[in-house]
Amino acid sequence: MTIVWKDIFDSCGAKRVTKTDKSKSAYVPNKAQRTAIEAAGIKPADTRPAPEFDVVVLFDKKVDTTKASYYYSKRSKKAKRLPEPRMGHGIIADWLDVGDHVVIGNVGNQVFAFKLPSAPSSMDKNSVEKVGAAIKKTIYDRAKQAKGKPAKKPVTREDFVRNPYVVAATIQRSNGRCEMPGCTRGLFQKDSGAPYLEVHHVVPLAEDGDDTLANAAALCPHCHRELHSGKNRKSLRETLATHIAKLP
Repeated sequence: MTIVWKDIFDSCGAKRVTKTDKSKSAYVPNKAQRTAIEAAGIKPADTRPAPEFDVVVLFDKKVDTTKASYYYSKRSKKAKRLPEPRMGHGIIADWLDVGDHVVIGNVGNQVFAFKLPSAPSSMDKNSVEKVGAAIKKTIYDRAKQAKGKPAKKPVTREDFVRNPYVVAATIQRSNGRCEMPGCTRGLFQKDSGAPYLEVHHVVPLAEDGDDTLANAAALCPHCHRELHSGKNRKSLRETLATHIAKLP
């Protein structure tokens, strides 16, 4: 059987290294590769030098890890294109060459890369499962090597100033129950004895949603996270929106 790498990685993509990638020491990942990198929790840095992160290299007898950075390119004021995410440091300076067909994928917060000619072209189901298990073992082994306290980095961000009355009224309206239709999960109690619920904006504020009672729902932690990250979040949002619209 032909390997479907998406069955092994959470997200992945493949692209050939161009002369421009190599000459500028700035690899431009395609959309699928950017999805994998960002699914690992790595966002493009706005400043240079960008922070380094480890990329585990597979199917390479000489290299098992390389360093990479992920950042937005600089554009002149005359450029009509928006800045694009690029990868720098060892991954393009030392490991990749022009013409290499590289796959970049992630499992959880770990980024992996390999060159397609060096990878098996076909494997049976058991072999696919073994490769997947080996990748997960690599993550586990590296986690066990972690020692001490994490480094700190400055973070600057803008956040929304939420209306406290909307939050309070949403919790009050819920009467201590998750407002996602069909949810039967039990709620744990806070120190006050009240059930723990989280206020969620049906249309997120980041998507220009309103900070109003008509756009808010009190949810259990499971439903809240599923509405943000679940694969069915779009249909769940529609279900929740329909339900909230019917409430007094």
